[in-house]
Amino acid sequence: MYVVKGELSHPHISGAHHFGFSVRDLDRGIRFYCDVLGAALVRPPYGGDSQSFTGRMAIVGLGATGLDLVEHAKNEGERFDPARTGLDHLGFETESVDGLEAWACWLDSCNIPHSGVRELKAGETDAEPLGAMLDFVDPDGIQLEFLLLDSEKIQQTGVYRSSYRPVATMAPANLVVAQRNTPGWRVS
Repeated sequence: MYVVKGELSHPHISGAHHFGFSVRDLDRGIRFYCDVLGAALVRPPYGGDSQSFTGRMAIVGLGATGLDLVEHAKNEGERFDPARTGLDHLGFETESVDGLEAWACWLDSCNIPHSGVRELKAGETDAEPLGAMLDFVDPDGIQLEFLLLDSEKIQQTGVYRSSYRPVATMAPANLVVAQRNTPGWRVS
């Protein structure tokens, strides 16, 4: 913690730098992220940087975000389970609905099943869309999403009002897909 003018304050986080995914097969993971999603191989497979690590890993770049693909020696080959504590999904931003449609066509050409492009709404199913998304899974079952969010509409709706964080720093995780809403549920 930092002390600012006699008060305790947490240091500033400027953004997420990278994510690490445990994979069952490192070479298959590299092929998926590079060939299907267009990632750049930043660091080819190597034995890791820690003496306590056993396995292989590689680093790929997806836009400005790094992704460590880690094949642990103790991995027993089980598929990823988003219902267990830990990572649920990773979302990537797109710039237009056309971009989402292009990703849907590309995933189709790669024989990758996906949800199709659908609207994102906050709360009520009849609310005006705040954006759109599509989701799919990687070869290990990790859910990946492409999102397009309309920041002006989001600010107008007040979806991200919070006593803890200003609107500009709220994560889009509070948005829900209309089909997943339960009756009476609202984002506040």
